[in-house]
Amino acid sequence: MSSIAAPNRTDRSAERRTVDAVRTALAATILTALLVSFTPFVAVSEASGASGNIVNQLGYSALGIAALASHFLFTDRRVALALLRPTWLVMLGFLILSVAQSNWPDLALRAVLFSLFAMIAATGVVSLPPDARTFRKVLAVAALAVLGLSYFGIVAMPAAAIHDASGAESQHSGLWRGIYSHKNVAAPVMAALFFAGLYLVRSGERGIGWLITVLAGLFVYMTGSKTTAGLVPFVAFLIIAARVFGGRVLPVLILGVALVAMALLTVGAALSPTLDGVLQQVLPGTTFTGRMDLWRFALDTMAPRQWSGFGFESFWLTDNVFRAEMPFELSWDPRGIVNAHSGYLDIAISMGWPALFVASLVLVVLPFKDYVACRPSQENERLADFFLMVLAFALMSSFLESYFFKRADPVWMLTWIAVVGLRLVSKFRMTA
Repeated sequence: MSSIAAPNRTDRSAERRTVDAVRTALAATILTALLVSFTPFVAVSEASGASGNIVNQLGYSALGIAALASHFLFTDRRVALALLRPTWLVMLGFLILSVAQSNWPDLALRAVLFSLFAMIAATGVVSLPPDARTFRKVLAVAALAVLGLSYFGIVAMPAAAIHDASGAESQHSGLWRGIYSHKNVAAPVMAALFFAGLYLVRSGERGIGWLITVLAGLFVYMTGSKTTAGLVPFVAFLIIAARVFGGRVLPVLILGVALVAMALLTVGAALSPTLDGVLQQVLPGTTFTGRMDLWRFALDTMAPRQWSGFGFESFWLTDNVFRAEMPFELSWDPRGIVNAHSGYLDIAISMGWPALFVASLVLVVLPFKDYVACRPSQENERLADFFLMVLAFALMSSFLESYFFKRADPVWMLTWIAVVGLRLVSKFRMTA
């Protein structure tokens, strides 16, 4: 949406229409690739290896380079400058510095570079479409691709698209995962597609909007993810209803309070016996499926390097964990865990507490500020609501799962798209 601030777009020459079509096609291709990934229908047992394979490396690099070239060719200068937000650049600095903290700097550098390529590609999704109408086309194409492939897998390739009873998670047998490695990835993506469908409906594209909403909602239900099933209606109702009654400030205030409460009652409870006591009073016996033990282990193990971190993607499944002292009472064996099941804690583990503070500005404070500062137009407000729904869902679910800054994770791509989108709707007036 890089020409969104253009004062006059009545001169639609054949050349201009061709350029707009190319930009829209590029954005649709990038978003579809980011959501479908380059390794669809890969089981969770293969996912960790797949995320670093040559196909993913070349694929995400190509997307990032294509998006970067497109910015130079098509993106309005004001939009490009808006993407160089100082706080984002500070976060970039922490990512680069984390390479030096890793015991395996070559691997950490590669992970950081591919994550940055993917994030650059994601910026193209919201800056390449010429206007809001073409952005809706981009959303619809990508959503239908994900839903079409996932439902095709359910019908034609059930062994690849539905969890079975084999492996360590036999309790997930029969639950849908579609093209994704696990139901815990499929559910958040489908939640975002549900929000996209609502956005299309609210923008007047009711047929395709309701189709996406219903198909995505059904898929969320069939993943068996109780967290996602509970958060989706809560987030959608909160943002739409709160805007009606309280403008743009009330949704942000309620979400802010909810995020603080969730922080205190999750990782906060793992840190503080007092907060744990409050949690047990409210929800007796709660351990978040054993996550409390995992968080306590991670917090104890990271203590010597809590201000600098262990380096990007350089803690789990490494000697930092394998050689650590294992308390006997742990309900999970950390040696087989790929992340902290808390996106916020994983940032601190990788880059230290100062980086988590900056990440909170990047992911929470500044996007909320952008939402409140959204330009007063119907197109801007609808887009802002959609982006805030996606972001709010990701922020809440990240207290129990880990998505932030993961290069091959479609949930992180959607989260970053929402952050960038909120930045743009606060700076520029969208055209229909």
